[in-house]
Amino acid sequence: MKFLAWFETNCLTRRNAYFCAGSGIAANARFPGPDAEDAESAELDAITAGQGLLKSFKDRVYGCLGFSPRQACPFDNVVHNILLDQCPCPSIEENLAPSRCGQRECPTGEMLLGVGSVVNLRVLQYHKQLRDSASLQVTRAREGMVRMSIQSDRWIREQALQHGMIEPFSEKQVREGVISYGLSSYGYDLRVSDEFKIFTNVNSAIIDPKAFDERSFVSVQAESVIVPPNSFALARSVEYFRIPRDVISVCVGKSTYARCGIIVNVTPFEPEWEGYVTLEISNTTPLPARVYANEGLCQILFFRGSEPCEVSYADRKGKYQKQQGIVLPRL
Repeated sequence: MKFLAWFETNCLTRRNAYFCAGSGIAANARFPGPDAEDAESAELDAITAGQGLLKSFKDRVYGCLGFSPRQACPFDNVVHNILLDQCPCPSIEENLAPSRCGQRECPTGEMLLGVGSVVNLRVLQYHKQLRDSASLQVTRAREGMVRMSIQSDRWIREQALQHGMIEPFSEKQVREGVISYGLSSYGYDLRVSDEFKIFTNVNSAIIDPKAFDERSFVSVQAESVIVPPNSFALARSVEYFRIPRDVISVCVGKSTYARCGIIVNVTPFEPEWEGYVTLEISNTTPLPARVYANEGLCQILFFRGSEPCEVSYADRKGKYQKQQGIVLPRL
């Protein structure tokens, strides 16, 4: 009945055909199971007498309208969905066990469901696989969210005020007349201090991470600094950070500077790392760029794991632990 109503509503009007289903049969009609007490109506007698209304009617429609196998496939899916929906058993697993739900198996390997509608066992197994696969994907997604989730402003505020995760800490975004800094919805916008080291080629030094030459830069302390075209500068944060053992933090740039071609690169704050952040600032433009001290420079995002790590940054005595100023590369 559901198939007739659906078919007439969605398909037959476009083919100038009418099967008297829409007005006489409700689209959400539900058949009683084989043990139904009220099965005396002519409609139910007709259904149980043959292979089933859906299968016989489906075959007749295909013959009348000349459907190819490709055209018939969508209607087969509708039929299978209706059959599964009408089954009196609460699960497909029970559908596959005739002795438990009063159904009988046909010699052809098909199963008689409820009121006599025939559906192949392979169809049921296919639907079960689809359902199980979708359920598994949802479960994995939920587990992934639990294992590593970004933390909100409430958590950041609690950690900063009660455990000293960020000092000094601004509970609200400060934006008036400055590049914004402070607590945001899912992160914290740190400030850059007035200490800078600007890379220069005056001394023709070579940048070597294993043997860094301090002649590669000039030190500047000012309320703002000019980074030369296609050049680079180091700075430090105003805030001192203490990262919890089950948290790792990553840094992303602020759009105000990014739109000026100024890129901030900060490596992750590992579990139980603490110190002032050494900030790497790149001017990717062919023009000089200004960076303002004591204003926002980048945003820190905090990701919390489902359990504390086995070995933290403090446990392995990381070389940048508790750094105080602008710390140069160390081997």
